Amino acid sequence: MTGPGDQLAQAIEADEMEQAEAERRAAAQMEEEGAVKAWLKRIEEAREFDKGAREGYAKDRTYCQEQANTDVYDVRVPIAGTYVGILTTFLYARDPEVSVELAEAVSPRIKQEAKAFATTLEIVVGRLWKKGKLKAAADPLVRSGLSVAIGWLKAAWHRETGSNPALQQEIAGLRSSLAAISQLQSALAEGMVGDDSAQRAELEQRLQQAEDEAERIIFNALCIDFVRAEDIQVAPECACLQQYVDSPWIAQRLFMPMDKAKAAYPEVADVLGSATAYFRIPGKAADGAGFGGAARGDQADAFSKGPAGATDTSKACVCVWEVWNKETGHVITLAEGCPRYLRQPFKPEQRTTRFYPFFSWAVIWNDGARHPQSLVDRSRSLLDEYNRTRTNYRTHRSRAIPKTGFDRGALDPHDAKKLEGAVVSEMVGLDLQGQRPDQVVFPISYNQIDPALYDTQQIRAELEMIWGVQEALSSSIQTAKTATEADIQQQGTESRIGYARDSLDEMLSELAVYTAELAVSPNGLTQDEAANWAGADALWFNVPEPEMLDMVVQVDIRAGSSGKPATALRQQQWSILLPQLQQSAIQIGQMRGSSPLDIANCLEQLAVETVKRAGDTSIDPYSFIPQAPAPVDPALDPMGGAAIDPAMAAGAADGEPPIDPAMLDPAAMTPPAITPV
Repeated sequence: MTGPGDQLAQAIEADEMEQAEAERRAAAQMEEEGAVKAWLKRIEEAREFDKGAREGYAKDRTYCQEQANTDVYDVRVPIAGTYVGILTTFLYARDPEVSVELAEAVSPRIKQEAKAFATTLEIVVGRLWKKGKLKAAADPLVRSGLSVAIGWLKAAWHRETGSNPALQQEIAGLRSSLAAISQLQSALAEGMVGDDSAQRAELEQRLQQAEDEAERIIFNALCIDFVRAEDIQVAPECACLQQYVDSPWIAQRLFMPMDKAKAAYPEVADVLGSATAYFRIPGKAADGAGFGGAARGDQADAFSKGPAGATDTSKACVCVWEVWNKETGHVITLAEGCPRYLRQPFKPEQRTTRFYPFFSWAVIWNDGARHPQSLVDRSRSLLDEYNRTRTNYRTHRSRAIPKTGFDRGALDPHDAKKLEGAVVSEMVGLDLQGQRPDQVVFPISYNQIDPALYDTQQIRAELEMIWGVQEALSSSIQTAKTATEADIQQQGTESRIGYARDSLDEMLSELAVYTAELAVSPNGLTQDEAANWAGADALWFNVPEPEMLDMVVQVDIRAGSSGKPATALRQQQWSILLPQLQQSAIQIGQMRGSSPLDIANCLEQLAVETVKRAGDTSIDPYSFIPQAPAPVDPALDPMGGAAIDPAMAAGAADGEPPIDPAMLDPAAMTPPAITPV
């Protein structure tokens, strides 16, 4: 029993604890505000460091939109924008084909199972790209790389769950049954006739299972988004953006309406009102157009600070920065002008061999330069020269109008007025009073046009050399070409844009590896989800560490599979190789003693590849290829009908001892860890 003194001591102790907790929270908040302020300052300094690059983005876009130097040239031909559209269709016309091969470290005893897993992973990665709408994001990526020198993608795994109404009703029923049993046990007390413990235990197990399954998965896949070049900020410590994966941090900028930001981050909704307000810039100015030679870095932005230029000031937006800090492995979410974290720094749930979810592609890298160079920048003087030539040609033509003079003294004033007011193709009656017409009306000489002075063929040839676009694709053909000349031009185009396609394939290969690591991570796809995409026979497992995936398979893409095929050239080459490959497949299969089914599979793949190289995607080759009959159950002996052990059958098929089922475990498919040197 406590006395008044003890109660007073407890109250004092409680007050001291509450005061200490308040001081701790205040200190933590001050520390957080200091960290947020430091990060925002770091981002601002980095933006100032790359201001010149963003000025180049704005200027390059004006050339693609034929808005550059509007006050200088009357005629502006959108050559850059046309070339960007042509090259985009050649570089990225479809999603690339994923290629998953076995790693060299795979044990021969589990090679068959690893091959089945590789086939499943190949299908899964392709389906993830299709579901994540890779093409919708890759198309603007390529356009951005061709227009402003660099394009960015962001790929992140998104998992969303929701409650299942049917399971919620089942949970309510199970809880009612448990409550009824508890009441019955209390009422019977010692005079209980039966024991309901077993029934209660069963109901509790069913309740636990239902509660675990109550949260059904609504979406569990990869999300791929395009990010504008000016919305990505790489740390200034990174000397060249080509090595952005080694940067200490990378930040992405996005703009959210104020009301949505408060709903997305309710913990800091009360302080979001102090965030800097941004407004959408209307019209073409949002893309950096509408200015001459001098550009500012902020003209590449789609939003501006303050309500100036905004059509509706009620649509205020918050500038949110998502910082991926590789040094600590955390993701930090900030808002300009807000003193608090929008959400506490966190580590991504799924680990990959590369920390950043960002992927960049650029065409031209110059030695010693931090930023890549755009094709527009390389050809800017030629584009100006073309517009200058066309403008001068227009001015010359406007001044070279045929004129006719007449002797006003030799004509009646009434006839002179009629002649002055005459329009095109009008017949004017004149009284020449017996004079010769050539003495009264005569032509006035003017400066004749020399077409050679305004010939742009040389300019177009140099532009095509820089951009790698052949004449037949970019303009009307002035001189008819033979099939051989057209084929030579086609090969020239392929070789000139080959370096751009190689760099794009390298980026897509990195995306394929990243996608595969996310899919096989513990929070990735399950066996059932993989089977839904790859079929009931799919072999799937999750790995705890992303490095373990390289020990089983090597993920890549088939080079050039994303671009538009050079149909004529590929068909010509394939027509030479196809007969040799068919004959070799049959001869090698016979010499190795392969089964007719294996030889038929090789010939089937040759037929599929032939249709693919034809360039007509509407043809399904499998609809014309006969399929094998349904397999016979291997558990039955076809001769006597006696049961056969499947493990013995598998061992007898390849002459090896039966495979231990434990070898199919994911851990068994992974070689021992190798200590790095």
